[in-house]
Amino acid sequence: MQLAEQAAHWAPDYEAQYKKLKAAGVTWLQSHMVDMTGGFRSKISPLKLSASGDALNGILYCVSHGDGQPIGDTAFASALASDDNGYPNIQALADPSSIRVHGWRKDTASIIMNGYMLDGSPCAVDPRHVLQAADQRLRAAGYEARVALEYEFGIFHADHALMQQGRYRELQPWGHSLVNYDLVRSGDYQDLVTEFMRRMEMLGIGVASFVTEYGYGMYEFALTPKPAVEAADDAMRAKLHLRELCAERGLVATFMTRFQPPGKESACGAHHHLSLWQDDVPVLAAGVNNLSPVGQHFLGGLLQHMRDTHVMFRPTINSYRRFDRGAWSPTDVSWGYENRTAAIRAITTPTPGACRFEHRVPGADINPYLTLAAILAAGTDGIEKGTAPLPLSPGMAQGAVPLQSSLAAAVEDFAASDFCRAAFGDAFVDHYADSRRNEVAAYETWAAQRITDFEWQRYFV
Repeated sequence: MQLAEQAAHWAPDYEAQYKKLKAAGVTWLQSHMVDMTGGFRSKISPLKLSASGDALNGILYCVSHGDGQPIGDTAFASALASDDNGYPNIQALADPSSIRVHGWRKDTASIIMNGYMLDGSPCAVDPRHVLQAADQRLRAAGYEARVALEYEFGIFHADHALMQQGRYRELQPWGHSLVNYDLVRSGDYQDLVTEFMRRMEMLGIGVASFVTEYGYGMYEFALTPKPAVEAADDAMRAKLHLRELCAERGLVATFMTRFQPPGKESACGAHHHLSLWQDDVPVLAAGVNNLSPVGQHFLGGLLQHMRDTHVMFRPTINSYRRFDRGAWSPTDVSWGYENRTAAIRAITTPTPGACRFEHRVPGADINPYLTLAAILAAGTDGIEKGTAPLPLSPGMAQGAVPLQSSLAAAVEDFAASDFCRAAFGDAFVDHYADSRRNEVAAYETWAAQRITDFEWQRYFV
């Protein structure tokens, strides 16, 4: 919909929600928009809900990771915001269905914004719009996706002096052991976990589990299934409010994919669990270790387009530090029943309603709107074209087509993909490719300014 049409459609909801929030004592509103890096960019204002929309600084879709640390590249140039056009504002419209009251801070609510251009058209680079379009295409084919995300991440004791100096590797991990599924890693572990779950329940976000992972400071939470857009909203809010809770307790959470050297302890994945439903009936399974025709075609699309969309699942330089099939982080276009070493793990038990695909390629540094858009677009294409899946991979068997092993290679394949341009539009593909090229250039600029430990130790004497 155009902005004016969408605003008119939502206007009654704004009025009703405003009255309800006012009566509940809500004074402040956090407004979130989704950037390219997979984070919320937010502002706090007195409570207001307006059908006329808000101004939105277009450069927020062009920001760099870490806002330019450590080389000062705070934003990348794009058709949306650059020196050439003077970095103009665009427009934003709040989605009233995304309003949540923060029960632990009863005077505060939050809402998620959608971006629109000045002519009223949906902003083509807004990740939430990109996912909404992919979800609508799947629904038009007659199916609904239900998605649950699980995130692995690190928690460390905060030392702001070290952090301001960029000395993150000197931070001390929270918890005294690296044991999996341990209730006593830290004396206050259970208190933090239950408080996180309590806050998520207040937002209508289900947390299926929270566990310690293999590694010092390593943890994982798994969310319960939701329709695709709401699942991405939940994932973003869960990350934000976990970081908020940690900050309150003198801790800091990180979702970078690997903060330990490769080969040591675990890296941080963000596995996506997806099931398909038609008329509220699950449609992926046809028995134990047996997929229905629609399940096979959806899987066929995922596999066929995995290389084209790989950059959306591994979007940073650090993503490729997690590239290790032996550590259950996929390196090729593969699938198998209950195979954790493959890119797609097909799960068909214990009931048809539990049948789902676990996409194991994403790391914790992803933008969930874009990974889900990639999954839905590829799977829907497979359904529409009747794509057959590749032969399954038993165990650690090799021989499948490899995934790109660097960000530079993945982004150029994405930019050259006819499928991605048809699925997401030229404007988004060009914009996202520019954002990833900026990451490559930032790293190369930083590396060129430094002599590595390898060079010192190998060549000095």
